[in-house]
Amino acid sequence: MVTGGAQGIGAGIATVLAEYGAKVAIIDVQDEKASEHAVAIGGVAISADLMTQSGCQQAVDDTLAACGGIDIIVNNAAPGRNRSLLYDIGDIDWNAHADLVINAVTRLVDAARPHLNPGAAIVNVSSVAGQTVMVDHCNWPYHVSKAGLDQLTRYLACLLGPSGIRVNGVAPTLVDRDVGRKLSDDADANRVIKATVPLGRAGSARDIGNAVAFLSSDAASYITGQVLTVDGGIGVREIFGAGLSALIRE
Repeated sequence: MVTGGAQGIGAGIATVLAEYGAKVAIIDVQDEKASEHAVAIGGVAISADLMTQSGCQQAVDDTLAACGGIDIIVNNAAPGRNRSLLYDIGDIDWNAHADLVINAVTRLVDAARPHLNPGAAIVNVSSVAGQTVMVDHCNWPYHVSKAGLDQLTRYLACLLGPSGIRVNGVAPTLVDRDVGRKLSDDADANRVIKATVPLGRAGSARDIGNAVAFLSSDAASYITGQVLTVDGGIGVREIFGAGLSALIRE
């Protein structure tokens, strides 16, 4: 199961998992996009509203009917980012993030838990915004919900570990879109990326998909409760000097 798998990072994750032989159920409210991508990767598209208990139960039931079981759950769905709310500290937009980023995860796991065998894996798609502050790019509900998701990942790892179920997360940053204008298409942004990211490029949906595939596989059989940062190394770089060098090179 890949929630929010119709486009963006979710679609990249679904593609990589399918390439490794998984039959992927794309859970999304974007029916047309989900169906198109499901056909492309040999998976199935399931329409479900994950912001409700009944929608989460339906997603699990339909996945079981279509695939015969559940081995991997990737919780990727998240609300769209409303940039007009960047500096708003009111409670607007919080409920959507709480319902889709946190509550949907607990509801899906609760519904799927009786059907998960030892060796099953859950991977939650978080963000570096759960660990640091990106005040000019994401509003506070995004930050707080992703930080909560990181802690929920650790909690679920402890809760489900005795059943042989592993729970991990991935925290991406600076990911280029697969469709439309990419972050690195902007000359100024690309200059900063090259100066601040040790690997010298923005990430891709496939990069995130590869990390998810690893955490879902037997190669990660003794890894649980971890949130793997997938950022090309920018998190360990001293940013002020690197950013200043980008300006000097201009």
